[in-house]
Amino acid sequence: MRKVNLQSQKKFCHFLWNILPFLGLALWGTLCVTDNLWYDEGYTAALISHPLRELLEITAQDVHAPFYYVLLKGFYTLCGGGTRFWSLKLFSLLFMEAYLFLGKYGVKYLFDEVTAVYFMLFSLLMPGMCVQAGNARMYAMGLFFFTAAGLLACAILRRSTGKRWICFCLCSIGSVYSHTFTMIQTLFLYLILLGALLRQKKTALIKWYLGSGLAVAACYMAWLTVLYRQMQSRITSAGANEELFIPDLYTLMDYCKEWFSAMDTPITLVVYLGMALTLFLGYYAVDGMRRGGSRIPAWGMGILGLTALTGCLLSYYVTPCFLGRYIFPGFGALALWYAAGMRQISSRRIRAAVMLTFLICFVMQYRSESGLEYDRGLAEYQKFYEENVQEEDLIMATDIHTLYLNIYHPERPYMVYGYLPSFSPFQNTTVFTRWEQLEDVKGTIWLYAFTERDLPGFSPFYSCELAFRFHYMYYDFAIYRLEPAGESQT
Repeated sequence: MRKVNLQSQKKFCHFLWNILPFLGLALWGTLCVTDNLWYDEGYTAALISHPLRELLEITAQDVHAPFYYVLLKGFYTLCGGGTRFWSLKLFSLLFMEAYLFLGKYGVKYLFDEVTAVYFMLFSLLMPGMCVQAGNARMYAMGLFFFTAAGLLACAILRRSTGKRWICFCLCSIGSVYSHTFTMIQTLFLYLILLGALLRQKKTALIKWYLGSGLAVAACYMAWLTVLYRQMQSRITSAGANEELFIPDLYTLMDYCKEWFSAMDTPITLVVYLGMALTLFLGYYAVDGMRRGGSRIPAWGMGILGLTALTGCLLSYYVTPCFLGRYIFPGFGALALWYAAGMRQISSRRIRAAVMLTFLICFVMQYRSESGLEYDRGLAEYQKFYEENVQEEDLIMATDIHTLYLNIYHPERPYMVYGYLPSFSPFQNTTVFTRWEQLEDVKGTIWLYAFTERDLPGFSPFYSCELAFRFHYMYYDFAIYRLEPAGESQT
């Protein structure tokens, strides 16, 4: 009877091992079929609308390498381009799916099929994964490349081959070019790999290690000079307001919100349950390693911790530059940490309670993300735009964040009140600094703003009349009609 139960469990585990990547495609895919974009995604959409040379010039002034944007631009063009942005999200979904297949085969090779199943399950149920799965940003791509590099490094320690070293080098290059903090994670990965090679006395592999490291360094050297210039620019431009972003004890919770839930729409219960589950499963993972298990999960969590510490130190001593989402490309290590801990739990009831808790967190966060992706605010705005905004009208934004709606109508002229960063990718945009700039406007001037912020001082030249208010994604927008003060008084 016991053998029958074990065989049934193995068959069910193998079934999950086969089906989970496709379940991820179904769950995450529903978050990738709309045109709803928040500000950072709008930045991405605006940037890839530029010719390749301009794209490179803009990214050289911002803080991210252009690798993701170049690849995305090619994929977006193949999908037809235009103002339909589902392809931007689909690009992230493809990397998320590839990441699941890394877990399916790579984790099974290093551990076993059961651990691979837990790895994929936790990857699917981790709230942060569904947040980033349809996010038109570089984090999913970074997750794939860094996870691939990490698994290959561990595979090399088990059995070194030239093919593995070459793949490890290529994935490391993709990783360092995905994001600045993924580059930092990759650097820590190389340091840990060196320590493991020396500890295992595999000095014959040092030549392969040095060759791979030098190749990655040589490929990244060109962008490293740009990164240094970007950091210097941020240091010189850092003002008193940016001190609000320097991490301290009070911002630790902000990081936890982003690691275990979502920064802009955090769910308190999900955050605390995520923290508790990490500690609970961490106890079992450490206990398993103490009893002679693999040290790989500890290496991964060490990289996550060191990267977060580096970001905090850079933000405190150099310039504010760290957000919680920046370590997301290393979250494969967190999924493996969970899986290693779960593998040590013998009680079915405890395992069921853990999975149920994860499922509750996932459902709550997934429901929140679905609400954002299918927010009707964009349709309401589009209807207002079609019914009211004419060809000769001018759209003005109070700042660059309200300007991002121009990605849906990039062909018309826009102005930003007072200031526009030099690396802004938004099309057909000028800066409003003088009243004479409005003299030639024949149509209506529409002012885009957030409802909770004060309006610029247009009086006594213009008065602001609220024309439309709507909620979209994370924001409460208000659109005002500017009228000459003399006309409003008459």
